[in-house]
Amino acid sequence: MKNLLPYVFLFVSITSFSQSLEFEAKGLIAVSDADQAASAIFDGKLYKEKGAKDAFVSIRLPLGTSYDDARSFMVSTSVVNRSKSMVVSQRHRLAYVLESRGIIADNVNEVKNIQEDLPPGGFISVIDIADIGNPKVLYKFPTGRNPAGISMSPQGDYLAICSEEEGKELQVLELDQNGKPVRIIHKPQGLPSGKMTDVNWHPGGNYLAITLADKREIALVKTTRDGPSNKIIRLELQGKSLKVGSSPGVGQFTADGKFFLLVDTKKDEHGADGEVFIIRFSLEGQADHTPLARIKVGQNPEGLALSPDGSLVVVANARQTHYPWQSAELTKKASLSLLKLTSDGRLTHISNYEFDGILPKSICFDKSGKNLAVTVFDYFVYAKHFGAVEFWRVKNGDKPTLQKQDFKLFMPRGCHDIQAIW
Repeated sequence: MKNLLPYVFLFVSITSFSQSLEFEAKGLIAVSDADQAASAIFDGKLYKEKGAKDAFVSIRLPLGTSYDDARSFMVSTSVVNRSKSMVVSQRHRLAYVLESRGIIADNVNEVKNIQEDLPPGGFISVIDIADIGNPKVLYKFPTGRNPAGISMSPQGDYLAICSEEEGKELQVLELDQNGKPVRIIHKPQGLPSGKMTDVNWHPGGNYLAITLADKREIALVKTTRDGPSNKIIRLELQGKSLKVGSSPGVGQFTADGKFFLLVDTKKDEHGADGEVFIIRFSLEGQADHTPLARIKVGQNPEGLALSPDGSLVVVANARQTHYPWQSAELTKKASLSLLKLTSDGRLTHISNYEFDGILPKSICFDKSGKNLAVTVFDYFVYAKHFGAVEFWRVKNGDKPTLQKQDFKLFMPRGCHDIQAIW
């Protein structure tokens, strides 16, 4: 594939090397939806820039002082997605990137409805990241129409995908020793039809939490395995689905699997603050799934991350930064919400932190838990547009705080998902 690195990174200073980056990882990978403006969600105007293409970017850490630390090439991806757009198999050293919507033709500059009128998506690109400084696109394989969520099993042997296609709302793919899909386990009987927007493996590897967006519910799916081989042979619903929130978005299990955190974007409640719910699933089906707590965060929360020790939760709030620039409701600052999570499932709101940028959508902690990376889709600047990854220091303890690092990695416009590589 064509290497876009010279075009993507040379129109801006890649970063300020006067300050060193604090982030403990072997590297970072990110994806950008470069062929539309964030505000197209509202008015359908793409404001495409000549030559801009969707991109997969890999960055080797620690950074040196040359462009050799970063690589970029075209991989079809889309921000029109409430969930994660890629996952990493640490076992196979592979990244799997969803094409939630297809590539927009060069001569299309406006659509009536961004959710309905973009070309449909339908495949996953597989990228070799064994050498983070020299990633390679290996192949792609088909999924259901408009895949919306993806999750890798803890052991790296199964990939779960949800999509909008009837009959393929939930699929679990068995992966071979090289990370290639070799078998499909279909959705469980009794799973209601309708749009699913997120899927998450339980840390134990035997359950999946799925978000039923149309029904505003969360459901738990149990895997049934063959005894001798330990391979999954079917999926079954575990208990009744749980009504939660008005616009359920991304979710994540705690590392010990005791709780599930879910973002409620409140996108259909104009001007309302979003919320984070804590849910306890009944894994053995002996009781109903239970919402334990809920807490307000900022407007239009998009991304959520838990610290490695499980004590902190950070939520990225887009607020109204992705509104059309001429809108009277436009806000020019997004925010992060810092929450403290106790071992018994209680949440405390610590503080909100404002920062410049449009539509922050994805967050990840570094290995130490002392630093945080946040994607920025675009900035309020004229002329050339670009996205970025911004970094924050995390101070834990009795009074946790976040402090912005004086450091950015500039990306193609539309940066919307990021993963740290250990």
